[in-house]
Amino acid sequence: MSKLMKPLFVNGMYNREGKRIRANYLKTISNNNTEYILWINDGKPDKDYSKNEKDKYYLYILVNDWLVMTGETEYELERRAAYEYLNKEWYGDFQGREKYFKENFYNGRTFNEYNNLIKEHVAKEEAFIEDNLNNESIQVEFINQFVERSIKGYVDARDGKSKYIDFRGAAFLNELDKCAELSLVLKKARQEEEQERRRVLTEQKAKEKEEKEQAEKLLMEETEQILINGGTVKGGEIIVKIADKYNINIPLRTRGWILNNLAETTITDGGSVSYRYFKRSKNATGSQKVYDVLFDIRRVLKSA
Repeated sequence: MSKLMKPLFVNGMYNREGKRIRANYLKTISNNNTEYILWINDGKPDKDYSKNEKDKYYLYILVNDWLVMTGETEYELERRAAYEYLNKEWYGDFQGREKYFKENFYNGRTFNEYNNLIKEHVAKEEAFIEDNLNNESIQVEFINQFVERSIKGYVDARDGKSKYIDFRGAAFLNELDKCAELSLVLKKARQEEEQERRRVLTEQKAKEKEEKEQAEKLLMEETEQILINGGTVKGGEIIVKIADKYNINIPLRTRGWILNNLAETTITDGGSVSYRYFKRSKNATGSQKVYDVLFDIRRVLKSA
């Protein structure tokens, strides 16, 4: 049965305008007093690669004239519901399954020993899952969990416990109008928070930049005094910066050597200059040009 229906979302956004798509009725599953009417898209398959005919279209639940997508195909619903039922019946939960495997298969056994045991056990699990693929009661229970999570997502936002709202939960509670209004309020609040976050970040970066510039300025001043009056300067980067500041030409090759190899420069009280450098290779040597650069810097600084 094909019919024009309203999906809750269009292109990932809440369908405020109530646009319709053509959908096909699939089936109704029920357990006790709970019933879910399932539909699928009538057009192109939702999945490009599917395992079988049941794995092509995502399921929609009909809720008050709205189609709420579950995010699972019929094939996935059957498999996942049966798998969760297996974990609950055999182990209590998924963590219980992990504990069971560890205690009964892995501990004290080699790979070959536990590998065969696990294959045999998994085959039993698979048989159990296959036996329960068409069990409507466990499928309903599986969808119930999806519904409960969706409702919680909506109620938490509605009650001020979350910044993000779940329209699916609102659909199940028949509060879509309230949800639509609240979503706009929350969106505006998130935008304001983001603007404030960016403002604070901009101020922080500006402050850090200013502090860095002040520290560099102080280092330049201290280094200039050392080059004039004597002392030791660590590294070559600050030497290059001072040379650039006073427009002292440094040959390109010498500049690279200073930046990569100069370890420290020492100026004595009498004005003599010496330096130490890193031997980056076995045949590394010093640079006579460095003395020329250092003498030029001291000359300009003293004149200044």
